[in-house]
Amino acid sequence: MSTAAEIETALKGLPLQDAHAVAQWLQTYLGQQIVTDTPPPAPVRLPDYAARRRSIFGDKVLPNMVLLGREQERW
Repeated sequence: MSTAAEIETALKGLPLQDAHAVAQWLQTYLGQQIVTDTPPPAPVRLPDYAARRRSIFGDKVLPNMVLLGREQERW
């Protein structure tokens, strides 16, 4: 059975009690699919830190404070 019409014909051929059991199963199955098929979360958009730095400091070259601090420490 690959089409909805074939499935419908097969269901009509079942006794009412069996068709009801299939309908209950289908309703439960679809209810579970709705709960588990949530859309993926929206991607997080990070701020443009380079643009912010340029707006604050202009074209200045800032020193790397980590490297300067390491030069002052004794190993």
